[in-house]
Amino acid sequence: MPAAYETDLYRRLRTHLDTIRIVDCHEHMTRDRQLPDEHGTTIGRLFCHYTPSDLASAGMPPADQARVLDSKNGLSPRERWKLLEPWYRKAWNTGYCECVRIALQDLFGVEDFSDATVGPITEALEARVKPGYTRQVFDRAGIDFAMNNIWAPRQVCNLDQEPDLFQPDMLDNFTDLDVGALQRDSGLDILCLDDFLRVIDWYFETYARVAGAFKVGLAYNRTLTFEDVPRDAVEKTFLRLLAFADRPDRRDLQALQDFLIHTLCRQCGEYGLRMKFHTGLQSGSGNIIMNSRAAKLANLFMKYPKTNFDIYHISYPYQDEVVTLAKNFPNVTADFCWMWVINPAAGRRALSEMLDAVPANKIHGFGGDYRIVEAAYGHAMIAKREIARVLAEKVEEGRFTEDYAAEVGRRLLRDNAMENFGLKARRAAFKKAAKGAKASR
Repeated sequence: MPAAYETDLYRRLRTHLDTIRIVDCHEHMTRDRQLPDEHGTTIGRLFCHYTPSDLASAGMPPADQARVLDSKNGLSPRERWKLLEPWYRKAWNTGYCECVRIALQDLFGVEDFSDATVGPITEALEARVKPGYTRQVFDRAGIDFAMNNIWAPRQVCNLDQEPDLFQPDMLDNFTDLDVGALQRDSGLDILCLDDFLRVIDWYFETYARVAGAFKVGLAYNRTLTFEDVPRDAVEKTFLRLLAFADRPDRRDLQALQDFLIHTLCRQCGEYGLRMKFHTGLQSGSGNIIMNSRAAKLANLFMKYPKTNFDIYHISYPYQDEVVTLAKNFPNVTADFCWMWVINPAAGRRALSEMLDAVPANKIHGFGGDYRIVEAAYGHAMIAKREIARVLAEKVEEGRFTEDYAAEVGRRLLRDNAMENFGLKARRAAFKKAAKGAKASR
């Protein structure tokens, strides 16, 4: 039975969204050539990312989760399902679980997990999860390519990814202050703060032209308030960091991080590289949500008007503040990556309000933010459903024409990302660099 929102207008707009080659603004996927990866081909693969948070919230013991996710422990499909079943039923209603279920239905032709289906699902995974699989699923989802964060083996930017699938970001592995790792990766000595800043220069000179953006994930570990700390206030802290058997205290390290974030803002402005900040909900179980509200970044937005910023996850549950930030600051965009599976209804309300207040070129409508391509598929389907609902509502209200709604849909799913991140030139540069990375493997 069709849902109440599935009017003829909705269907036309949804069909239009299906024609768009999506720019996926954020993923954490394994290289396609390395499939199957550490998640294996058990049903645990489909529960390896985000769903564990809801299963844990429902009460699933961590030890049982670990057994489900261990692809090498020899458990049968039914044994894994028996561990999952009671908790999956309790979390069945959430966006995380719906995302996996949509992938199950569309990619495998199975309505839901059960004693009878987990065996065939496992067999299908074993047959399909191999090189070439990511492209197949991307094409089913309508995804052209994804801006991808792979954390290893390089410290800051990994070029050895498939250029037809991915565009790498530079990653902030500077503020965690793992000096030894950065020395080994760059081949440059770090004996003082001046050396560390020269290493940052080297990374930007080497990678900023080919990267899609610069990602900062500090909201998991500290407040997003970054004070403008003078250099002479942190030089001694950095020397203590290098000293044998010494360690600065938390407040001194935070001041050093503050100084480095301001340094990175200047670098990104110089290289025209948009900064992506994780804001809002932190993945996993338990954290201090007040640390991660995007409004804490306002001093950076004001101090660095030539640096562009992208607010990840629309800072949920502080999305109302993001409407104001994106409206007030020309250098700030709002990004719905991860949002459509966190809370589809809240995402729908937020998009509706943004389209009443924020220029339409400042909204990035989709990023799967997953480690597995099946879940990125499910997330894309939810995103297109909810975006089409909002656009249809705007037409029904008389605020948009149907043609303008279709134009906005294309902006949300492709054109804004291409323009705001400068992806045409960056993709060309990455494809050229990826050939060299492939030759050196």
